[in-house]
Amino acid sequence: MENSQNKIDTPPAKEGKKEDIDKRIAQKIEELDALMKRIPDTPAFLGSDVKYPEKSGRSFLGPKKMPNITELREEVNRFAEQKEINNPRKKIKRLIKKYPYFADLRALNGIQIFNDTAQSGLNERKLIILESALVEIASALHNEGISIYNATWFIKIYLKYLEHLKERISREQSSITGHFNWHIRKLSDGLQQKLLLIASLLSVKDKLGGLVMLNTKLKGSVYVSGCISKDEIRQACAAIQHDETKTVGVGKTANYIILVIITLGLLFARIPVLKNLVKDILATIPDVSKDLLLQKSMIRTMIGVTDFQLSLARGNPDESREVAETLFKRCSLLISQQLEYGALTKPHEVDPFLKGAWVAKESAGLFNNPEYKRMLEKAVRFLKRIMENADRIKGSYDLARQLQIEIQMIMAEYGWEDDKYGYQTDN
Repeated sequence: MENSQNKIDTPPAKEGKKEDIDKRIAQKIEELDALMKRIPDTPAFLGSDVKYPEKSGRSFLGPKKMPNITELREEVNRFAEQKEINNPRKKIKRLIKKYPYFADLRALNGIQIFNDTAQSGLNERKLIILESALVEIASALHNEGISIYNATWFIKIYLKYLEHLKERISREQSSITGHFNWHIRKLSDGLQQKLLLIASLLSVKDKLGGLVMLNTKLKGSVYVSGCISKDEIRQACAAIQHDETKTVGVGKTANYIILVIITLGLLFARIPVLKNLVKDILATIPDVSKDLLLQKSMIRTMIGVTDFQLSLARGNPDESREVAETLFKRCSLLISQQLEYGALTKPHEVDPFLKGAWVAKESAGLFNNPEYKRMLEKAVRFLKRIMENADRIKGSYDLARQLQIEIQMIMAEYGWEDDKYGYQTDN
């Protein structure tokens, strides 16, 4: 009898069952990998190119006039508040066919997509639809669709997407913790890391004071629904040196354009998917005054703070150390070049002192002891400078004092408490 006849074969039924299990495992791994790629932690989340195609020239007829969408915006608002049954989706779609690259209209389309999801229950497709709404309105912001109204809705959509994504990942993570397949069990750790990353991204919801201020201060004005163009930003920066109340655009003044764009720039700097938009805004603002230069630096520093927080959430100490070092050096250089002497009277003048001290405090364990000791000593000198000017800027003393206490505690843990907390001068 031949060996082949003595071989015990796997029964066909069992082979088929194993194939089915392997197929389901492969499908599950693919689904989990795809889910982990849906974290909006880089501009790549929005796609390779969020810019609309260049508008074609109309040399004889002039530029194509965009429609007034004020009434349509009100319809969208009423539908969102469930004060109107009629869905304005068809009107928006009809206008988009005619004006496909009208940023304000495309933002409204993103808002309406989001409103449609609010009317539906939780299901697997909801995350996909929320993502499309987020990408649509974010793309509009990148194409001169920046307004307080659009920024407010962007934040609503962004936070809702993150919350839904967090819920979905939490559910998946719980379901695979004890899975029989080792590869899927291993993905549980990856999902847990992504939850930490989402928690870091969601922290922006505690930093919306500037946006609330704009909506309150400028309620009912053209600044809320009217988009601010690059030309208006440049004109406002040029005008503000001589007459900050000079009219720029239609019904806007230079000082309020700067207020809106700097406030929104600071908020956007906390949102990784908008990093390229923020850089675009900064490139549009010329360095025509020390105040503007420092305000731009405040936004750049916030980008660094966001990068640092994300690196910590990713659990990458090498990346965290590199970002912290860059951020601390940037604050130190700005102080030595622009703020070495004189009183600190404005928030953007205090900012590099506070941010420099903050990143030093947060960098415990990232640097070797001599390096870290020097950082902390310098940080305390930054804080001392703020506290000497505390009566000039509301709240600065309390912030500086809290940071000082925390840094002193860190120095005590390292056994550096006898160094007078770094008040000595640099060599």
